[in-house]
Amino acid sequence: MLRVFVQFVVLMVSGSVSAAEHWSFQPLRPTAGGSIDEFVKRKLVEKGLKPSPRADERTLIRRASFDLTGLPPAGEHEGDFSQYVDRLLASPQYGEQWARHWLDVARYSDMKGYDYAREEKRWVHATAYRDWVVRSLNDDMPYDRFLLLQMAADQVAPAGSADLAAMGFLTLGRRFLGVSHDIIDDRIDVVTRGTLGLTVACARCHDHKFDPIPTRDYYALYGVFQSCAEAVVPCAKGEDAKLTELVKKNQDLMTKRREEQMARTRARVKDYQKALTELEKYPEQGFDQIIDEKDLNPFIVHRWKAWVEAHPGVELTDEVLKRPDSPAYVPDEHITNNEMYFPTGVITELWKSQGEVDRYLLNNRTAPEHATVLVDRALPSTPRVLLRGNPLTKGDAVPRQFLSLFGKQQPFTQGSGRLELAKAIIDPRNPLTARVMVNRIWQHHFGRGLVSTPSDFGKQGTEPSHPELLDWLAQRFIDSGWSIKAMHRLIMMSETYQQSSGGGAVDPAHPDPDNRLLWRMNPHRLSFEEARDAWLTAAGRLSLEVGGAPLPLFAADNQRRTLYTLVDRENVPAVMRTFDFANPDLSIPQRTETTVPQQALFGMNHPFVVQQAKALLGRADVKGADAAGRVRRIYGHLFQRAPRADEMEQALRFVQEDEPRVIVQADHSKAWQYGVGEWDESTGRVKEFKPLPHFTGSAWQGDEAWPNAKLGWAQLTATGGHPGNDRKHAVVRRWTAPADGTYAVKSTLVHEPAPGDGIRSFISHSEQGRLHAGRLHQGKAELNFDTLAFKAGETLDFVVDIGEVLNSDQFLWSMRIQQSGNVGAGGDDAPAQTWDAEKDFAAQPRSQLNNWEQLVQVLMLANEFMFVD
Repeated sequence: MLRVFVQFVVLMVSGSVSAAEHWSFQPLRPTAGGSIDEFVKRKLVEKGLKPSPRADERTLIRRASFDLTGLPPAGEHEGDFSQYVDRLLASPQYGEQWARHWLDVARYSDMKGYDYAREEKRWVHATAYRDWVVRSLNDDMPYDRFLLLQMAADQVAPAGSADLAAMGFLTLGRRFLGVSHDIIDDRIDVVTRGTLGLTVACARCHDHKFDPIPTRDYYALYGVFQSCAEAVVPCAKGEDAKLTELVKKNQDLMTKRREEQMARTRARVKDYQKALTELEKYPEQGFDQIIDEKDLNPFIVHRWKAWVEAHPGVELTDEVLKRPDSPAYVPDEHITNNEMYFPTGVITELWKSQGEVDRYLLNNRTAPEHATVLVDRALPSTPRVLLRGNPLTKGDAVPRQFLSLFGKQQPFTQGSGRLELAKAIIDPRNPLTARVMVNRIWQHHFGRGLVSTPSDFGKQGTEPSHPELLDWLAQRFIDSGWSIKAMHRLIMMSETYQQSSGGGAVDPAHPDPDNRLLWRMNPHRLSFEEARDAWLTAAGRLSLEVGGAPLPLFAADNQRRTLYTLVDRENVPAVMRTFDFANPDLSIPQRTETTVPQQALFGMNHPFVVQQAKALLGRADVKGADAAGRVRRIYGHLFQRAPRADEMEQALRFVQEDEPRVIVQADHSKAWQYGVGEWDESTGRVKEFKPLPHFTGSAWQGDEAWPNAKLGWAQLTATGGHPGNDRKHAVVRRWTAPADGTYAVKSTLVHEPAPGDGIRSFISHSEQGRLHAGRLHQGKAELNFDTLAFKAGETLDFVVDIGEVLNSDQFLWSMRIQQSGNVGAGGDDAPAQTWDAEKDFAAQPRSQLNNWEQLVQVLMLANEFMFVD
């Protein structure tokens, strides 16, 4: 054991010594001349391999169309392949497809995530940022400019410029309930992993275990973002009298409360001075702090301490305390995240006022777009290392500066240093920025990057399969003026890209079974966005309107591209999670690709797919044709080809069958209802059951938005839900017995979150009353009944409401109701049935499809449709 430990220590020490020599930290070493194919063939020859032949024209057209636009090919194309690629790159749909790739990295969401109920939950600037990314990519904005604007547009773009929306890259992250340490950590992570492929956030508590990133470097960047504050500013021209009125009202309130707070602080100099001797009584910022107007503000106490240390011997007179650099000063009213300065009641008042402005901007399409930017604070802070990441144990001060692995550090001198940081990242001499981006582009063309860990180019990441090719591409990228479209053309015109996929499985004994050396093209399944958009396209229903407010995924009028679906980081639709949608809480460099039964179940059972199948059959060219003509047109819309003779014969035989081939099981969805009500302790029943009015496709709730003004947080999904904001709005899943008999109930209730005080749960029989009542916090409860007697029409309610407070009350509740001892109407034993809450969950009872509809639905789920190559 001692020998193993010594070997481990030696490995760690030797690793740290050689870390700076890691390949990705070295300058670019591009080979003169050359081409993509030369680099690839050189590697193949070394392994005794040959490239695959060129793919046929139809395959290349489909491959290029999905790669560049995320849509199937439209109509016939003229000219050679290079001209087709140019047309795709000029299409407005190009920017939409590649924006989605970048938004995964940028952890895009339209909603803030779990936050205080008193805040507006929607981001006022999400739409503006998403649309800015689309426009920038369509305009082929140079990548260095693309990054510069996302980190420092406030310092390089004029006031009112549309480019200010770019800063959503920094400001669209999770709110972490207002804890600034975590918000800053999130910004450091998205910048360093997103642009440099470095896991700098790993150095928050200790020196990076593998890469040459000391904790000091982390806090040097921490100081940059600590010296910034959020501000909401217009990023489009336009006058709106109502908006002007709301903004003025909000700013006047902020000015008044600022002056009051500064006066309160100046009046208590002695109290704040005394507080410096008992700091343990004043913990630094936390989301659970309740601060009264009479209390000393912990944030100001610690700010006072820092000021005194920085100004030894300076007397804190009233005049000094009025200066903008004093610990009593509260930033100007245009800053939106200065809640830490105020008592809790004032914070609530300010958030409510700001929420009125936000909601007006969100709900009025004529209002000018606004961006949430970062602006430098008047006095930048000098950060101190937080030992083990603990804000209460501060270490040495460090200057704001760039990472030490890039050479001798120079402290930033321009405000926060954010602009200098951005310029250091996009400096052509920086070896990582170009490498990381060309690798991302390559990844989305081939399914895997030359470096298969696209956001980790450190020692824990993988080495490039073709290092010389990576450097050659990176230099070409810089030399092209950082043109992303030029990189697409370079890649797609290569023989390597135009290879066939070879088809079929690969023998594990093959010299390169994973195709790292690129001896063929990699087949890949459509993403959920691509599949949904392709279904809508085939149905003739896809709207190509670019930009604008998001819509719920399954809203009745949502025929727009899936890019414009509302992304709620706290409640991503279950369907999107099932199909591996990126987690919007994190910077996601590469989506997983799972194959699970729920994906097939969605295709076979969800109303959306059925609607598209019916819509395709309703297209004029399909509806008006004879049987053979209909089959030809269906194949044309779905696969952009004519059916083979055997396919035509099988399709016609299928649709001409007299009886449906699908045996429809009993529709148990009719037995369930989803609603809200108040639990009545005296009767052991729900007082008044009110159905939840809105179905999103994956949840029943009060309205399209969640939470909403109608019913707050009340929501029921297939697997669980969330109670309403108070005990008058418990959520109720009601099952109605279809026939007299006895039934067994098996259910498991789970409450997972540690915060809050948990939930209350009840089970109630319409005749027998309360069968169960209990509390649950961070635990599991098995709630089973072996025999329950019901008469037809009697109900069983599964009820959940909040504990004492509304906090982290989401729950899971699986339930199965098994019929037993049932007798049919004719006196014969009827087959036992089972109602499963998850499987039976639906918007409405399912309907039987005719043969034509079944044929189209099956073809919509075929591998030829769902896969490229």
